[in-house]
Amino acid sequence: MGAAIKKSKGTKSSEGDGKIWIGIGFTALLLGGVGYYWYYKKRKKKETELFLSSGDTTNGVVDTADTPVKVKRFRCVSSAYPLEYGTCHRDVKVLQSYITKIHKDNIGIDGMYGNKTNKAAKKYLQKTSFAKQDINGMRTALKTIKR
Repeated sequence: MGAAIKKSKGTKSSEGDGKIWIGIGFTALLLGGVGYYWYYKKRKKKETELFLSSGDTTNGVVDTADTPVKVKRFRCVSSAYPLEYGTCHRDVKVLQSYITKIHKDNIGIDGMYGNKTNKAAKKYLQKTSFAKQDINGMRTALKTIKR
């Protein structure tokens, strides 16, 4: 009968290479999934909605239920005058310092005209939009207090 056919030894290494490539593909997929999950969690943390208890008055009725109210994260939409809600400008720090030092309301000084700054400005200064002249007046008042 005929001669026996010998298998070449190269076939085993190509089978092993296939398993390695499957392992590399699985690892890459796994790392991609972990990276996406980490990115999503980090992004979600940045945009976390703060849940506050509802205590707003509507038509004279106070809602005392502890229903959460969604408050979205502040975003800067402007960096120019007039300074108003949504402005990020170095002169917003002057406004915040003025409210903090003159009116003794600790709203934080971060240079972002957000909810706290808007409410305090409305409460103490009866306005929510400030021109450069207004800020210069506040700057002068702050310098006078330091002396």
